[in-house]
Amino acid sequence: MPYLDRVDDFLVDRVLLAVEQIPSGRVVSYGDIARLVGCGPRRVGTIMRLYAHDVPYWRVVGAAGDPGGNVLVHFRPHWRAEGIAVKPNGLGCRIADYRTDLRLWEADYRTALALLLARAGTPLPAIGGPATAALKTVGVSKLEHLVDFTEAELLALPGVGPKAVRILAAELAAQGWRFRAAPAGV
Repeated sequence: MPYLDRVDDFLVDRVLLAVEQIPSGRVVSYGDIARLVGCGPRRVGTIMRLYAHDVPYWRVVGAAGDPGGNVLVHFRPHWRAEGIAVKPNGLGCRIADYRTDLRLWEADYRTALALLLARAGTPLPAIGGPATAALKTVGVSKLEHLVDFTEAELLALPGVGPKAVRILAAELAAQGWRFRAAPAGV
């Protein structure tokens, strides 16, 4: 497993949950999923290769609309059933024609993730009342919620200081997780 040095079950769950939210007849790229869940596209590809047999894997393609490898033969029956046409070059679909509305897809994913986390999750460590209260104002009540935030976003909350962020980062690291990376150039 070249891109999964340590299997992060929560990352696998989030990738598969994102795939489950792609509407029939639509596709997203590995990069779209990577941006949503906070990892790299290659890691998404590895997770898809190893774990995606029970989700609509045929709705995930490369940036050019091609599934890659020799898997198009597995995609074709699903695409035919969902109305996704193969490009004239026979390598995939025109992603511009079939990409899902990324904002709606992300909203669906966030809703599904919130429901999943409401049923399970890792409690927050002791970081003090003001920091805990500040996190609750942005919907953070479990450690897993923190993967959707950058350190800067947390530090901008009144009541969350550097010490609380260090404690949270250490707890995330102990699980093999991390805060969302800051956008490039920020």
